[in-house]
Amino acid sequence: MFGGRGGTRSQGLLAAVLAVTLALWLVLAGDLRAARALETLAPIVLWPPDEYHTGGAYTAIQAAPDGSLYLGTTYYDGFGRLLVLPPGGREWRVITDTGTATGDRTTGPYSQAKIHTKPVIAPDGKVFFGTKVGQTVSKAPGSYRGGYLLVYDPATRRVTNLGMPRPHQSIIAVGLDVRRGVVYALSDPEGRLVAYDLRTRRFDDKGELKGPEKVTRYLVVLANGDVFHSAGEEAVMRYRAAADRIERLPLRFTGQGRYEPPYALAANPDGMRFHGVGMSSGQVYTYVPGEREVVVQLHGARVPEGESPPGTHYTMTAAPDGTIYYTGVFGPSLYLLRLDPRAGRPEVVGRVEALPATPGRPFARHIIEPAKHIIVQGSTAAPDGTLYVMTAYPLRVLVFPRLAARR
Repeated sequence: MFGGRGGTRSQGLLAAVLAVTLALWLVLAGDLRAARALETLAPIVLWPPDEYHTGGAYTAIQAAPDGSLYLGTTYYDGFGRLLVLPPGGREWRVITDTGTATGDRTTGPYSQAKIHTKPVIAPDGKVFFGTKVGQTVSKAPGSYRGGYLLVYDPATRRVTNLGMPRPHQSIIAVGLDVRRGVVYALSDPEGRLVAYDLRTRRFDDKGELKGPEKVTRYLVVLANGDVFHSAGEEAVMRYRAAADRIERLPLRFTGQGRYEPPYALAANPDGMRFHGVGMSSGQVYTYVPGEREVVVQLHGARVPEGESPPGTHYTMTAAPDGTIYYTGVFGPSLYLLRLDPRAGRPEVVGRVEALPATPGRPFARHIIEPAKHIIVQGSTAAPDGTLYVMTAYPLRVLVFPRLAARR
């Protein structure tokens, strides 16, 4: 039935079809492997001048709506600086030092050594930030006068001291309720939330916002004015603005994975929810607040191929398109990762190429010796999708032009 010349021709045709199919499959498989190949990211590296810091900065980096980049530095035994980088520029300009801005010229371990707070940008462009002591306050209670809440107006280039929210306490985070005209300051180490009314120019202590763990540098303020802070494995703390009270809200989990209380948090651009990432596990979450609880969607963790947990996930920021970017350090390697809340799963953006250890010259003598591993301390995204990542020891700002716009 299958013999003869016709059968031979059919077998030859079938063999040719199979060969073409196999060739196409090999090409497609190669394309898929290439698509899966991890992208190497080559950032522009900017070095803040040595005279403005002692090698570090903590969380205090924020892009403004006009594309300017604000950076707060640490200068141990002296005074931290607020710097600004103009849109697309590479030369830093110093706005003020914390001694001049606060009027407190105390030097040594209890100086106004740090700007620890991630700056908050108001709709009119004003920049709110706070000061922090270089030493741990609990080692010598009363030795530190206290942190000050400050505001910089780029229209006038003036810095105004709004006052001291709590004596002998640092300010570790700030937030802004645009609707009510209220600036929030989170004290350290007590973790008390203090509100500053921009109309009455008065402070109002709302109470303790932190949970059982230490206070963190991340404070989330949603569009309705509610303020959130992490509070352990089973709850978050909320200041409910409309009711003027602090409450502990239990968490209700959905999705797959385990919950590690996050350090880094970021508000979603919609102003109705926020996100977090477990520092060691890399588990990513979306928080949706309700009346009596917060629903937590667990999105799982994304570990780069060839790496194994634990990593260090210390920063998180929202991009203008609603995508949430965060960092992961695995051994000597730095990765950028992201969560698209619409897709509901994290993904690896790429591995950052090896970074220069110095700016091509010796550091000034007062700069603390660089760390042996990468220390990521802050991140932010500009309106055009440019992503900035700040490292400490050495202090560098990594610039990824329009990375968050690649969608």
